Amino acid sequence: MAHKITSITIRNFKSIISETFPLSDFTATVGANNAGKSNILHAAKWLLRKASLGSEYFHDVANPVIVEGKIEGIDQALLQTLAANHRASVSQYLDNETLYIRRVQNIPGDGVANIKLFVKNTAAQNPADEWANNPAGIDNAISSIFPEPIFIGAMENSEEDVSKQKAGTTIGKLLAEIIEPIEQQHGATVNQALQGLKDLLDADGHTRAPELINFDQAVNPKIDNFFPNVSVKIHVPTPEIKEVFKQGTIKVYEPNFATGREVGSLGHGAQRAIQMALIRHLADNKRAAANQGARTLLLIDEPELYLHPQAIEIVRESLKTLSQHGYQVLFTTHSPLMVTTDDILNTLIITKVHPAGTQKRQTLSQAITQVIQDNPSQINLMFTLTNSAQILFADKIILVEGTTEDRLFPKVFEALNGRSLGYHKYALINQRSVSNTRKCFSVLGALGLPTKAIVDLDYAFTLATDDGFLQQNDPDITACKVFFQQIAAANNITLNANNLPQKNPQVSASRAYEILAQHAPAQTHIDNLFQKLLLHNIWVWKNGAIEVHFGLAAKTEAAWANYANQLKTQPLTQVITDHVGVSALITWLTQ
Repeated sequence: MAHKITSITIRNFKSIISETFPLSDFTATVGANNAGKSNILHAAKWLLRKASLGSEYFHDVANPVIVEGKIEGIDQALLQTLAANHRASVSQYLDNETLYIRRVQNIPGDGVANIKLFVKNTAAQNPADEWANNPAGIDNAISSIFPEPIFIGAMENSEEDVSKQKAGTTIGKLLAEIIEPIEQQHGATVNQALQGLKDLLDADGHTRAPELINFDQAVNPKIDNFFPNVSVKIHVPTPEIKEVFKQGTIKVYEPNFATGREVGSLGHGAQRAIQMALIRHLADNKRAAANQGARTLLLIDEPELYLHPQAIEIVRESLKTLSQHGYQVLFTTHSPLMVTTDDILNTLIITKVHPAGTQKRQTLSQAITQVIQDNPSQINLMFTLTNSAQILFADKIILVEGTTEDRLFPKVFEALNGRSLGYHKYALINQRSVSNTRKCFSVLGALGLPTKAIVDLDYAFTLATDDGFLQQNDPDITACKVFFQQIAAANNITLNANNLPQKNPQVSASRAYEILAQHAPAQTHIDNLFQKLLLHNIWVWKNGAIEVHFGLAAKTEAAWANYANQLKTQPLTQVITDHVGVSALITWLTQ
């Protein structure tokens, strides 16, 4: 198993007062704007590479900034790849292949030399000795395990990053890496060429250009009139090989353009795509050049920025691949395309609430494990909830069942409300089966997500009692069972041992509940069941199912498409059969 930082604890860093964030090989962080997601990335970078932090990095300037990391997977195979001195520095502090480190800066603007890296000594008997202060060589030893992190911010200038040679830009890092091998391979040839230029243009050159000599000879008599015994020579400095590379940039070539174009002539999406490609290449170079046991921490703020949806998927897959081959990836995102069903369980949902500051919710995986003890149910619920990445980007959840809800409910909601579900920060989660309703409520509640459910009428009679929302001997259910016995024969309804409908060749169970809803004596009891479940944030389709209330004759793609068109072209009171009831549902959801 590759080593990685499995958790990072951050204190007093910008908006993060005190919080611990679990990390995996590939960790996405999601949350509202200004929740503090980027601060996690900056803190992770600072943990591995110290730099003096200004006052803007301190949540409270009266207290130190502290960032701790838990590094797991430092096994013997990894230790053997380290230099002997680094191996010795790390080994003495290992606890079951785990190393705990802590970086501290006490005051804003403190000198780099005063920023200490502590290592936890789990064997220490005295609590005062638990953290060893800056053991000799530990910073370099950590660097041999985690080389310099690669960080790219969301709002950084992509054009400058890929086209301007500066120490901190991606192109600058790439060019800096290729200077040394070029010097080694072609240094003599390049220096000879540069020496020729120096002889030609330098004031003391051995074979100066005649034009320069002529200029010197023409101007010096005039200077002598003002300053006797003083002369001048034109001097054109010749750069060293490193200075030549400082002018390096990127040119973009396309089939329809005979010459290369500047990166700035491209759109933001193309610039961002080139930036992502160069970052990956830089990561590959660093990995190849570094200790083969080392792992690079790749930190990217909104990698999807400016990219086409298909390009976003390519970036996601590239980052996923890197996370499996020598890199640990931590990124922020606002795009569901950056988070697949495999990654939802470990995605960090970040919030910021005054006065607690930036915090995390439980991950979906943690919430499911906490709420549900038996493994088969965990797997079933994970499949249900990970089918929609929207769960990560919403403030509230609506649980539904069935494809009609998927296809039409968002459209009906917007038609009646004038605003979309997204505007109200709702995510629509299709359970496919209402058997998970209670568990979904519990898990989503553990995540801090307010949840409401919309269910068919049969749920009130079959699963609501099992889920604990209704009593087993509920009098309204008992009364309706009597009505089922009374209407069964006349309507070809087959009843099971509990006097509830079961399907037969003539009448489905769902149709039987629709027939019950039309039976006048049963309607008061159905209303009672509706009100009882409403107390648990569950809305029951009192007429049986969504299709009856909407006025749909079929559950086909053609029927759904036709209905969606009618919502746009006809009065809603004519399109939606139960206009009053559906409108009441929309009002309930937005309260």
